[in-house]
Amino acid sequence: MKKLLCPLCGEMPKFVTKDIDEIEVCQILCECGLATEVNEYWLLPKGDPEEDELRAWKNWKKLVSKFPPFLRVHQGDNLKLDFEDDILTVIGKDTDRGKLYLENCRGDVEIATSDDVEAWPWELKQKGGDE
Repeated sequence: MKKLLCPLCGEMPKFVTKDIDEIEVCQILCECGLATEVNEYWLLPKGDPEEDELRAWKNWKKLVSKFPPFLRVHQGDNLKLDFEDDILTVIGKDTDRGKLYLENCRGDVEIATSDDVEAWPWELKQKGGDE
């Protein structure tokens, strides 16, 4: 499973375990503070730590999917615009103005909004169009 970047800061969150009221729990936590809930992941003595981590990452994916696509796209991601045949690479974004700055394979820069996007990075991957 691909580990999704934080939609708030664009960094990679981490799987962490900690003790809460003498019970060891785990969650996915980003340095900016965005995290999954801990009460869903009780690490039992006979539990499988890999399974706990997998469940935590699945919950992170659900959490991230609640954010608008514009916030989930980051520098280096590829996407397709509805008026372009090429796959474009995100080189930046202006969150205040809702603008995406994109570069095509020739190095030309384009500016687009969420409404211009035909396929987001995760949709390209589902269609087999990227990576």
